[in-house]
Amino acid sequence: MTETLEFSKQTIETDWFDNFVAMLRTHELQLEKNMASNKMRKMYDVFFSGNTDNMASMSKNNAQRHFVSKMLVDYVGFISKKSPSKLAFDFNDSNVLVWAEIPDDDELMERSLILSEAKINAKYHEFGFDMTTTLVETRDHLSIPNHYQIFID
Repeated sequence: MTETLEFSKQTIETDWFDNFVAMLRTHELQLEKNMASNKMRKMYDVFFSGNTDNMASMSKNNAQRHFVSKMLVDYVGFISKKSPSKLAFDFNDSNVLVWAEIPDDDELMERSLILSEAKINAKYHEFGFDMTTTLVETRDHLSIPNHYQIFID
């Protein structure tokens, strides 16, 4: 059994490495033939420049896109059964901001949104990303701030 697991692990690692090298060769050909996208060309320019600040910045931007997207999908999934009357999102460096308007005195929805935020933070905090929710009630008559992207209006 152990031999089978070791063989399987070794096969997966070999396949991953073979596919990675094949991808690099494809990229090399695209760059040589001037067929690479601007995004791909910029990525390799950053790698080949050796500028670690640019590499770190690119990694940070990719991590932001990755984690913020996952956080939003998870959050919308958590609240899908009963959504607030208005919902909007924004993000800054490592924090997804939620603006939610709920019906007056709807304590169940309030608890649901707070719990959803807690689930997101429990899952993504270890990666350096968190969520902060601003809850308002209909009777507050507050508009969604301009810098938020409206999801439900």
